[in-house]
Amino acid sequence: MRKINLVLFVIFCVLFFVLPTGCQQVPDEVKDRMENYGEGGQIEKTEVSYCTVEELRNASIEELDHVPGNLKLPKKVDFSGIESIENLVLKRPEDYDENKEKIAELFGVENPEWSYIDGVAENGIGSNWYEYKGEDAYLAVDENGEISYINEQVYDEDEQLHTVERIHLNREECPDMTCNLSSGQIPLPEMLEKTQEWVDGCEILQDEFDYKFQVVCVKKRADRTHNVALSVQRMYKGVGLNYFARYDELDDSDTKFYEGSWVVLNFAEADKPYFLFNHAPVHVVEEEPVDEVIDFQSAVNLVEEELSGFSKIEVCEIRVEYMIVPPKSENEDNNTSKEGAVLHTKPVYSFLIEFGEVNEAEETLGVFESDEYVYVNVDMTDGTIITNLDKRNFHN
Repeated sequence: MRKINLVLFVIFCVLFFVLPTGCQQVPDEVKDRMENYGEGGQIEKTEVSYCTVEELRNASIEELDHVPGNLKLPKKVDFSGIESIENLVLKRPEDYDENKEKIAELFGVENPEWSYIDGVAENGIGSNWYEYKGEDAYLAVDENGEISYINEQVYDEDEQLHTVERIHLNREECPDMTCNLSSGQIPLPEMLEKTQEWVDGCEILQDEFDYKFQVVCVKKRADRTHNVALSVQRMYKGVGLNYFARYDELDDSDTKFYEGSWVVLNFAEADKPYFLFNHAPVHVVEEEPVDEVIDFQSAVNLVEEELSGFSKIEVCEIRVEYMIVPPKSENEDNNTSKEGAVLHTKPVYSFLIEFGEVNEAEETLGVFESDEYVYVNVDMTDGTIITNLDKRNFHN
């Protein structure tokens, strides 16, 4: 029986703090340029134009009037699925302890003996949770609504896994390979259909969001069977909640930062996962449509200017997403991990740049897509640049 506190530590570190290794020091010229950043990382703005959401749906790389010389853009973008763009007010779930029995029933754990853990730090940041540690499963239900499940009979923390395929579904075709699962062989496309059906029917994920698979990772186990890990993004009216800006500060405060929200899953058979982590769930409590946004060409121009100090940068993907912004309250109550905490969003163009390599040994549970990228995000309402290039010591 593995030590659950060790696993929690590993999950916490991987999800929030692990960065790719092997990076060189930032060159002096890049440091000098970074020092000129204003709030949000913007040097200065180019003149921008605006468009409607309907016009944005038809944006394409081919129709750009100007293609930056210092950027290698992806072959295509696809904004056609965007129904609307909103200013959202989000809220953490309330009455979180009611989920204890739901998750136990979902995974067939009978009469679990729950322990209550007081996890709030001295500064008030953190959360409390309930957990169950048994021979059959580990379950945790957090005050902020997070739910964790590990099937103890399937998961082995000491097992070495080897990646066979890693597919970014937004920009790659799913290969017609066969997965050798513990329950039998199945083509990967069929496997994804079955797992999507499971996600769509999962009671604890029945809310206002759609759930879109972003990355699928097929790994080979020591017994030559496969498991399938998935990175799953919450989508609201065709726009995803961002999870690349985890705990990036907005200012000099250590309590005001951007957040992320996503789901990760591992399957060893097609009908249910042996690992689920429902990270930082939220509900939409208010929404205000944004009638016009900065157009795609203007966003490209802003990123071109932001990266003017670099040689040619390859942008592997461009998404429209919502960055999650915890408001800084007047009473300094900034604990966004508590039950019912309120957050806001800002819509951005997210320019993703590959950076570093994923450590397979640290990715035994879930797929941590954000470790693969640095980002340059453009606020779709005012053109502000938000980037983690300097935080990740990026240079090309």
